[in-house]
Amino acid sequence: MGNYDRKEEVISACLEQFVKKGLYRTTSRDLSKALKLQSAGLYYYFTTKDEAVIACPEEASFLLEDGLIVPALSDLNDPELLVSNLFIRADALAPMMRFLAQVCSAKEYREAMKPALLRLSQRYQEYSKRFAKRFDSPVQEVEPYVYMCISSISNYMLFGEQSHIVPQMEMVKDKLKEMLMVRNNKDKMEY
Repeated sequence: MGNYDRKEEVISACLEQFVKKGLYRTTSRDLSKALKLQSAGLYYYFTTKDEAVIACPEEASFLLEDGLIVPALSDLNDPELLVSNLFIRADALAPMMRFLAQVCSAKEYREAMKPALLRLSQRYQEYSKRFAKRFDSPVQEVEPYVYMCISSISNYMLFGEQSHIVPQMEMVKDKLKEMLMVRNNKDKMEY
């Protein structure tokens, strides 16, 4: 196993601890123990606990995307299933989202998180392009709904109140149904 693989493994183990115990309750000793190292073993990989904290949110964002957005691409042909599955996946990933939000909003980490948040927002643009391509639609038509869906599910994961985002998710479902109808009509006309 190379150093890069080990570093990824270390970040994953740290992230798991932060999600499980909380950002401020997780100690350096907890992180070292999770890595099966001596009590100060964490410092072989990071100079401070804060450095370990800063390494975790980007990994969290990748895991959230892989657990929410990527599977949604498979559900696009069934808007009801897509939304239902988003809620199920969101429930499972909510602790990770709360950790990500906590780090990004903490004063001591805010500046360090800006590059990771910028990269995340750029990936959202890529997802809009992928959704638009699936529907053979302009990105400008799809993008507001992709962002609405992402922000609504994010809010649900943070606050746990499904009723507050039902109107947004209904709009997303309606738009998907409309786009499916247009795409199906195009397909019929091509035959």
